[in-house]
Amino acid sequence: IIKSNLRGVESDGMFCSGSELNIDNSVIEGAEVNGLLILPADTPLGVDIRDLLGLKETVFDISVTSNRPDCQSVFGLAREVAAVLGKQAKSPSTEYKVYRSALTVPQVKIEDENACSRYTGRVITDVKIEPSPKWMRDRLRYAGVRAINNVVDITNYVLLEIGQPLHAFDINNVEGSITVRNAREGESIVALDDKKYDLRTNNLLIADDVKPIAIAGVMGGEYSGINPETRTVFLEAARFAKDSVRTTSRELGLRSDSSSRYEKGVDFYSVEAGRERALALFEALGAGKVTDLKVEAGKKVPAKRVLTTTTTKICDLIGIKIEPSIMVSILNNLGIETALDGKTLTCIIPLYREDIDNYTDIAEEVIRYYGYDNIKSTFIKNARPTVGGTSVRAKNVERIKDIMVSNGAYEALTYSFIPVKAYDMLGYAQNDPIRNAIKILNPLSEEFAVMRTQLVSSMLDSVYTNLSRKNNDFRLFEIGKTYIPKALPLTELPDETETLCFALVGKDEDYYAAKEITLEVLSALDAKCRVKRSSAPYLHPGISADFIDKDGDLVASVGKLHPLVAERYKIDENVIIATITIEKYLNKKEKAVKYVPLPKFPIVERDLAVTVGIDVPVGDLIDAVKEKMGVYCANVTLFDVYTGEQVEKGKKSVAFSLKINPGDKTLVDAEIQDIINGILDELGKKFDAKLRA
Repeated sequence: IIKSNLRGVESDGMFCSGSELNIDNSVIEGAEVNGLLILPADTPLGVDIRDLLGLKETVFDISVTSNRPDCQSVFGLAREVAAVLGKQAKSPSTEYKVYRSALTVPQVKIEDENACSRYTGRVITDVKIEPSPKWMRDRLRYAGVRAINNVVDITNYVLLEIGQPLHAFDINNVEGSITVRNAREGESIVALDDKKYDLRTNNLLIADDVKPIAIAGVMGGEYSGINPETRTVFLEAARFAKDSVRTTSRELGLRSDSSSRYEKGVDFYSVEAGRERALALFEALGAGKVTDLKVEAGKKVPAKRVLTTTTTKICDLIGIKIEPSIMVSILNNLGIETALDGKTLTCIIPLYREDIDNYTDIAEEVIRYYGYDNIKSTFIKNARPTVGGTSVRAKNVERIKDIMVSNGAYEALTYSFIPVKAYDMLGYAQNDPIRNAIKILNPLSEEFAVMRTQLVSSMLDSVYTNLSRKNNDFRLFEIGKTYIPKALPLTELPDETETLCFALVGKDEDYYAAKEITLEVLSALDAKCRVKRSSAPYLHPGISADFIDKDGDLVASVGKLHPLVAERYKIDENVIIATITIEKYLNKKEKAVKYVPLPKFPIVERDLAVTVGIDVPVGDLIDAVKEKMGVYCANVTLFDVYTGEQVEKGKKSVAFSLKINPGDKTLVDAEIQDIINGILDELGKKFDAKLRA
């Protein structure tokens, strides 16, 4: 704010309300008044408003990776800083006085210790609900937490300071005992955010004898809240399994500071230290009296693990020599009690370092503080060179990619998740087996609801995206997996089938271009196929074909996009699409190319025209001709198909050009005629074909 003229009047500044300064009563009394912020009467003139409101505090915003949940707190980071400075971190006070009480503490039962390994509780009486002291309100505010009252603020403060989520129940709202259990069928809960959540049977709950009172590790229920009349509190500190909390949080669409901690993992140390720190704060703030009423359930706090290794193993792994005394100093500063006996290191691992399993983890702790920049590049002792290579499968995939790129196609990468509506858009019947797709338990949205059993819908989405950006002439391909379940619901892993899908887009593209690319791919994989009319619902019924291999399996479908499917995808450009199941052939070694000398004798060419039923596939005729010719077959080419007045109704005339390889001698007319007659006999038996006069 600077001195300026407003409507002809010189202004030195402006008045603000608390909301405009983004502050509330926890910062200064009167900030929540609907109007200008009135400062205290004894405020010195000229004082910086940031000093008055305590807005000059430095706040470190630190990202912590999920593998270090012990650093998800101020004290956890303090331990790391202490190690850098070569000092010991000072633990927060956990001292408090214990008062005897005649009340009854709720008994606790855990139904599944894998989901809740430890549950502890303590009763606090003579609770006085009032605002927290300013220093606590300020620290919570700096961390982005709104101060509410002293009891709730203590639990939030310990969450930030120690990293242990806590929950304070008004004990008068707990009816009978407490059970940590999964939700029952049809059960629901209204959480502290005043929203009702319908629970699934895998959601973990804290419940009394009558009702659920909290969603374990996520949020308390409406009956568990602290109110101005609360006088007795049951303080919960527990260790819930991270996968259980993560699943529940995602299924309910409910996240909280507690769930974010539990999802990364809470250790046994945090449960004990967090609870004791909170009890100490209750006494320090005069918020209540800590009683001798306590309860524990689940596993006992385990003993600290002991790892034994040697300085030699650590140095060999790191690749440089580090003085043993330096190792001991680093580890002790990190809270890993370490003793050195000759070259042997005995390390007592603190409970908050559950990520340390063996000597390699010890080596990592040493080098990250000793300094990665001290590592010198050296050849590992006793190292053996690894003979590299590419698998047959990978080579075949690369060959197919090369074929597609050489045909002007760009590679597309799409998600393996698709919407259920994709099958309707492609025109698949409701009972089509391809609809048997694996449902995602926690989809990001309806667009990612199932695992795909075909690639066509993903390719058409890519085509639409390009067309909507005015790219109207292009070729795309994708090699991806389809996921075909053996049975639903899943009892074993599905078949992951590698599939090629490509699209040719533009006014000059046609079926024959796609067919040539398909044949090139099949030839590269040595897949011998015959062609038949396609039954794929997303292809034009008159401009499409299926490729069937010798085992009768459908290998490829190629053709023009069906007009109705194009309309559903809002595609108004000419699209030729093909899908090829390449999984079956990926492990076949590349067929060796053998040299065949040019024939010494001239190739004999003959034309042959036959009449057959109009529905007989020409491809089947060509296959039969080639098979009958055997070693004499150099090539068989279709050059005419005719229906009309000169052909019987219901029949068609099919004309071939035959190239006959004479082999090691010149064929005489009689021998050539024998070959032709043999072909006619074969076509007559199989297709009731007759020589056209």
